[in-house]
Amino acid sequence: MSPPSPPSPPGASLAERLARVPSLHLQDAQGRPVRDPREQARALARSLREAGLEPGDRLAVQLPNGPAFVTALLACAEGGLTFVPLPLALEGAALQGRLQAAGAAALLGERGLQVSPQSPVTPMQGEPPAVILFTSGSEGVGRPVALGGRALLHVVDTHRPLLGVDASTRITGYLSWSHAFGFTLELLLGLLAGAQLRSVPAADFPAALTEAPADFLLTVPRMLERLEVGALRSLQGGIVGGAPVRGALRERLVGSRLRVGYGQTECAPGATLGEPGEWELDDFLGRPVGCELRLDAPGELGLRELLLRGDNLALGYLVDGALQPMVRPDGWRALGDLGRAAHGGYVFEGRRDELFKLDNGRMVNPAPLEAPFGGRILLVGAGRERVQPLARGEEPARFELPVPHLPPRLMPEAFWNACTTPSGKVSRRRAQQLFEQMTEQSFEES
Repeated sequence: MSPPSPPSPPGASLAERLARVPSLHLQDAQGRPVRDPREQARALARSLREAGLEPGDRLAVQLPNGPAFVTALLACAEGGLTFVPLPLALEGAALQGRLQAAGAAALLGERGLQVSPQSPVTPMQGEPPAVILFTSGSEGVGRPVALGGRALLHVVDTHRPLLGVDASTRITGYLSWSHAFGFTLELLLGLLAGAQLRSVPAADFPAALTEAPADFLLTVPRMLERLEVGALRSLQGGIVGGAPVRGALRERLVGSRLRVGYGQTECAPGATLGEPGEWELDDFLGRPVGCELRLDAPGELGLRELLLRGDNLALGYLVDGALQPMVRPDGWRALGDLGRAAHGGYVFEGRRDELFKLDNGRMVNPAPLEAPFGGRILLVGAGRERVQPLARGEEPARFELPVPHLPPRLMPEAFWNACTTPSGKVSRRRAQQLFEQMTEQSFEES
């Protein structure tokens, strides 16, 4: 076992903290150990300086999870560059849009380094961003979020003692490190703990976990459906996040050491945790960790929005090269998620931006209406006379809702795949758009 990291001085930067870890234990996708990447990172940092990148510049990185990704992160930390990880699937106009939104000076990918000819970024006042991550875009286009090193380290330092991750912990994961959940709570926390880190493609993950059991898992609910109960119960710990957990899936987790976790890219992304094995309530979000949470005053339908305040909050959104604040004047951030208090924590009750009106003016909160159907029903219908239930898998028998509605319409699996985000959430906005397009096309063909 590697010795624990020596205590870090107050205010130590992300680069200093990473440098103080005695040894970084990485494995490739096949589970073979690779050497500590810090020597390669120093060489890459020199190459980036020779290419003209200066402290404060932003380096976009489009690499798969693994040692090369970590090398790029360490090189950015050493060179004072802002690290901007991007999904591998991005290409063409979508990729260029992300590069422009982030103000990237260069792109490092599997084909090497491409320096951008665009104008230099205007320096920001205060703490520079250590990392720029994009929101999932489940309800629109992903937004660039500037995260300071202090916020990232705050999440790691408040979560790690509760999770018990140390240099002996084996972490095998599949989450993309270009998204907040995987980046902060799997990669960064694992690196700073000196844990044994391995990442495999999502398609290969169930087999990899069976062949080489891990101690700790970070996962979205969708993956849990593919894992054996025995494998889940053999884990020493982990977090299930990215989407609410309910019904049969929640019951499947009883007896495991996994716990619920909640957060958003804008809070780096850790905000709450449940206790290990605490799966009594559908849609439970957990209790605040290292921050404050409260409910706002009741709004439409008496629903209350979650508010957050704490050192885990990002510096702001990047808009036209400038930081746009994401908190109210009183320091609280409105999270957009609706909730209620329960068991000392909070239960998810839908999204504020998913409320919709029927054409008679009646407001509908779809989340609790869908809840009894265990993910097999999604409701759309903004601006319509009645709610349209969209069914997945099979149409439920004796379907009833306490609002005016049409009969459920069974949608093909390709429809659901097109509406599902990387975290496993189904984007209601995208579903409504696709459904309307299909309806218009059917009308034109008839």
